[in-house]
Amino acid sequence: MADMILTSECEQCIHSVINEENKARVKVYCSVKDKTYFWGQCIPCDYKETKKNVQKGDG
Repeated sequence: MADMILTSECEQCIHSVINEENKARVKVYCSVKDKTYFWGQCIPCDYKETKKNVQKGDG
């Protein structure tokens, strides 16, 4: 069974594209599933892979 995540976690995933054209309905496209979800939805995901270039600076 797939793990359930919020679409806000897709922000760090290499398989997602976030469309913020309409701020009231932010869309998240998953290239693995070929589906579009809305920001804040709870979705099943087994393919979450974090982007390598996302790092927190020391200051």
